[in-house]
Amino acid sequence: MVRDKVSPELILWDLDGTLVDSSADLVRATNEAMRTLGYPDVDQAHFARMVGNGVRYLVSAALPPESREREQEKAIEIFMEYYRGHIADKTRYFEGIPDLLAELPVDHVIVSNKREELCRLLVDKLESGSWFKEIVGGDTFVNRKPHPQPILEMVKRFSVDPSRVVMIGDSILDIESGLKAGVQTIGVTWGFGDPLENSEINPDHVFRNVSGMASFLKQSCLGRV
Repeated sequence: MVRDKVSPELILWDLDGTLVDSSADLVRATNEAMRTLGYPDVDQAHFARMVGNGVRYLVSAALPPESREREQEKAIEIFMEYYRGHIADKTRYFEGIPDLLAELPVDHVIVSNKREELCRLLVDKLESGSWFKEIVGGDTFVNRKPHPQPILEMVKRFSVDPSRVVMIGDSILDIESGLKAGVQTIGVTWGFGDPLENSEINPDHVFRNVSGMASFLKQSCLGRV
């Protein structure tokens, strides 16, 4: 833990693996593409290492290394068609997240590497659009996480000092992006990624469950637990 806590005014949230458990629906969409093209299913353990860089990376990583670009594009097309129709079949917010979003008197923004249209579709399907002031996807700006641009754009848009901004995510990409942008970072370990996988990129705080993070954020924002 690098920096002392401050009272945040803006909280930036990664989506998949941080706010929501979307693993089942992402695996099904990926395997729909694999089966259609005659390849074996992706197992859950391997899948966890593929999430975080967007649909193109996810699907390409599931295909054999020797697959051609045309096949990759076809796999992405199949994935997208299936996923749009099943994006919230099993996906739900992690327990405790909805209450936390409602209780904290700050602005909440999603900053994901998932395509913006998919982020918005998922949030809409989960009937939670009113919880977020803005939704940023991996294609919203020229650069995506771990580049700091998505975070810096939100800092500018909300006219907030970076020291009063927190980036929360389950991936090293979230932490690296936040540190480069000069905001505070919180790594969470209940998702797909590992925010501690790189010893040279350390989040300011790490939480292993939502309740622990909730207590910390409430104390930071409200001066109470």
